[in-house]
Amino acid sequence: MGQLILNDFYLKLVYEKLLILVNFNSAEYYKNIYLLLKLIIPITRIISLNGGFCVNPTKWGLSNLIVVLGLYLLFSVIIFPNFEYIINSDGISYINIATNYLNGHIFQAINGYWSPLYSWLLVPFIYIWPGNLENVISTKILSIIIGLFTFIAISSILTKLSMDNYQKTITLLALLPFMLYFTFNYISPDFLVVCTLLYYMNFLMDERYRKTWLMGILTGFLGVMAFLAKSYVFFFFLIHFMVVNLFYVEKFSRDRKTIQKNFLLGLSVFLVISGLWVGMISEKYGTITIGTTGSYNYALAGPNSSGHPIFSQGLIKPPHEFSTSSWDDPSCFHINKWNPFKSTQNFQHQIRIILGNLYDLILLSFNLMFIPFFTIIMALFLFFKTDKESIKNNLVIILGTMLIYLSGYLIILVEERYLWFVLILSIILGFYTLNMLYKERYLMKKIYVSLIIVLILCLAFYPISLLHSYSGACSGAYMVSMDLKSHGIKGNIASNDHWEIMDYFGYYLDDQYYGITGNKSSLELRRDLDLYQIDYYFIWDESLPGDSLGEIVYKNQYFRVIKVR
Repeated sequence: MGQLILNDFYLKLVYEKLLILVNFNSAEYYKNIYLLLKLIIPITRIISLNGGFCVNPTKWGLSNLIVVLGLYLLFSVIIFPNFEYIINSDGISYINIATNYLNGHIFQAINGYWSPLYSWLLVPFIYIWPGNLENVISTKILSIIIGLFTFIAISSILTKLSMDNYQKTITLLALLPFMLYFTFNYISPDFLVVCTLLYYMNFLMDERYRKTWLMGILTGFLGVMAFLAKSYVFFFFLIHFMVVNLFYVEKFSRDRKTIQKNFLLGLSVFLVISGLWVGMISEKYGTITIGTTGSYNYALAGPNSSGHPIFSQGLIKPPHEFSTSSWDDPSCFHINKWNPFKSTQNFQHQIRIILGNLYDLILLSFNLMFIPFFTIIMALFLFFKTDKESIKNNLVIILGTMLIYLSGYLIILVEERYLWFVLILSIILGFYTLNMLYKERYLMKKIYVSLIIVLILCLAFYPISLLHSYSGACSGAYMVSMDLKSHGIKGNIASNDHWEIMDYFGYYLDDQYYGITGNKSSLELRRDLDLYQIDYYFIWDESLPGDSLGEIVYKNQYFRVIKVR
């Protein structure tokens, strides 16, 4: 097929596609990007001449990983301006926690709901580049760095799966749209969880795990890093680490002693380091806990739940003076806990939750053109057809990991970003399975190539469409916040609606947002505003009167701001 070189025609094609994908306003910006693309021509030609970026499978090497990383960085730079304002309430909480660590407010920074690792990693960025908008932009820069390390981890896993360099590069390129989507769509530690767990899988799948005790320490350390990124990983690690080690003992009995030693070392490292964090949050909240996220979300799904307290319990005072809103520590919310085994009705409710989560999982798979389901079916077919133990072992590890990780969320709540780790594993599994089916001669070359193309196209559609829909989001919230700040709106704020947008305003204004008042009479409303010492009340409905509350100090087409005191 010859060499694939990034010539001028190819660059113009990429340039035109980018114009369609994202909608920037500055034509000058695109000219600069086009010039930047032209600058990489000599580099790609050098790689091509050395067998790096060509279609010959035997000549692909480390240079191709560098090209993929370069493309990821390049696309990140190109689309960055249209995603720099994206913010969410979870992200505000992580930023505030990082700021508290930086300012020495350690007690306030220790948080049972929001795991600490993401905020710890944000601290250097906030120190170097302070400012509310700058902090939001820093989360995107951190995500890009996480993405680079994630690509390296995936490449290493593909090597352990005996995929040649050509197949590895195709897989990495196919993952590029999803990696960009993970980077820019949401401020959360979920991408960090994906990264740390992939490195954990790397060491666990390494043949040296059965030969040297050092691998046990590394797997335990990476497991605890993933736990510090998200508390859900605590029980996942304990179950998964034990199951995989039992599987290894069964399959590689000659290495039993080393495997057992690595299991004990890994478990010890995990429990000792995680125990330090568990001790701190348990001391703060007065009860032994690995984190309050799981118990909160499970209570939220209970049969008598009225939903998030921020939407149902009226005004709620932020947990401390450095908080933007009560969402900075949901551990403080009063929400009824429940037990599925306490009554028949509760157990039936639990079954309905699982069925509902399975339905949501099917919808997510539909958005992905049912690629995960087809991948699993192909993997099972290969498992029962092949006689090679190495292939079977790889399939068991990947499929087992997906099942264990998914099971916990099915009991409580399924959200797309919670399953990014499973999604990445399913994509890796898809390319690995097709590769092995072709090598084992279960697929003809034409069918193999066709399926690879279909897989790549299907994987590209969903993340690219979401990137397009999120393009330019949240910029309005920042602009309005700056307009509010210019009108001197500063203090305790509340509103009758639109909790999340108001949380953004509170963050950018350095105000404290007490939440939404709900439907109340004028007397009840005045009493609550006085009780919580609200300075400004935002009314998002033109039909609602507000004159009796105070003076209108700001008004636009969406809301009015009443100065209450």
